[in-house]
Amino acid sequence: MSTAKEELTQLIQKQPDNSSPEEIVRELAFYVMVQRGLADSDARRTLSNEEMGRRIRSGNLPCAEVVG
Repeated sequence: MSTAKEELTQLIQKQPDNSSPEEIVRELAFYVMVQRGLADSDARRTLSNEEMGRRIRSGNLPCAEVVG
């Protein structure tokens, strides 16, 4: 199992040489968001499409939920 530092270093090394700092940060942020989403899914911290639809229609959408 690789460390977070190793995984992110590999991701950075896969970026084109002419990538801007903003593009690299965007890729890192995307990677972290996907990993969090996968962890949430594995832990069954998900919502059905129906529940999300209800929340959208009711306006009950928190800006961000912190999962501890």
